[in-house]
Amino acid sequence: MLRAAAAEVATKHARLATSALHGVLAVNKPPGISSAGLLDYLKRNIGLDSSCFPFSEHFAREQKLRAPGTKLKRPHSMSQLRVGHGGTLDVEASGVLLIGINRGCKHLDKFLKGGKTYLANNCLGVTTDSRDAEGHILNLSNTKHVTHEMLDGVLPRFVGSIQQTPPVFSAIKMGGKRLYEYARKGQSAPEEIKARTVLVDQITVTHFENPGHETSGRRVALPRGVSEYFAQGRY
Repeated sequence: MLRAAAAEVATKHARLATSALHGVLAVNKPPGISSAGLLDYLKRNIGLDSSCFPFSEHFAREQKLRAPGTKLKRPHSMSQLRVGHGGTLDVEASGVLLIGINRGCKHLDKFLKGGKTYLANNCLGVTTDSRDAEGHILNLSNTKHVTHEMLDGVLPRFVGSIQQTPPVFSAIKMGGKRLYEYARKGQSAPEEIKARTVLVDQITVTHFENPGHETSGRRVALPRGVSEYFAQGRY
């Protein structure tokens, strides 16, 4: 009883101390957890020491929350810490996520005005409902004929100012809900998802490998927005 009481007092003191914390953190988000899920963990544990909740257990809980048919509802946090994140990374994406703490949240916009660089693996011949590797496969196509020369020929179409339509599995709000909330329930968006202007400075080809060819070419990072390349599916 005494140990439990002492731990509770220590936790309260630690949470009071966090009210004096202000700043911006650069956190390396691992794949498999959403940006909101990582933010929830930080809000609950910044300022704590031995009573800090293990990240592995939080990660496992987030996995259960994202299971099909599960309502995404996290336990209420007693923390008075104000936290926010600048930009959003997909669940399966890893990379730098800017986290604002208390008054630091007001400064997040200052760090989001520059460009962004992405490194991605792309699979040609597979179409999914979410347009990424997380979704359900809708179509499989033969891509043995695809060569790196063909990719080189089509890449310029996706450089510069282009129109890109977000997928229904996105965090864009419509009708008071996130689009992915409709998608997870098998519902259509309440209105047409409008294309957005996206500026792509360059697409750098690093490596390509076609299992159907004896020789290898280069794999590319292509922006989303077109449902098919070379009349084939992809994600």
